[in-house]
Amino acid sequence: MTDTKSNIKKPTPSKVYNLRSAMLEFQKLSVTAKKDGKNPHFRSNYSTLESVIEAVNQGNQFGLFFTQVLRADYIVNENQPDVIQPVLKTTVHHVNDENTFVSELPIILAQGNMENPQKIGSAITYYKRYTLQSVYGLPSEDDDGNEASKPSVNISKPKPRGEDDGL
Repeated sequence: MTDTKSNIKKPTPSKVYNLRSAMLEFQKLSVTAKKDGKNPHFRSNYSTLESVIEAVNQGNQFGLFFTQVLRADYIVNENQPDVIQPVLKTTVHHVNDENTFVSELPIILAQGNMENPQKIGSAITYYKRYTLQSVYGLPSEDDDGNEASKPSVNISKPKPRGEDDGL
């Protein structure tokens, strides 16, 4: 329905009354997040958090919405120091339904990076992006992950003749 005075689409009331049927209707749209981010290190493109949110917000027309909450779990270790583990909880809700789809993912960083707010912020953004894609079932080619999962090849230079090889 379009308002003829302002030419703005007005939302039509959702005829979808529960989470599962709303998610089905959303997935029938075959929504994808545009790859508008560039990773110069890997020479690849990826979907930014903003484009993923724009894509999943198309589910609003079916009564879908999401929350993302960061919490800290305190982990007691017997033989090592105790640690605080940040965990991202992404939840998909429906306006007429108490059921939810939930993804909980611990944010894994090297201990040295846990004291660097920039590294923590980057990790949180990365995890938000991928848990949203996962919970909503958005297709994505993870250029960064594909590159990272390739086996590394170590090329060593041959030693010049006469150099002691330690044997």
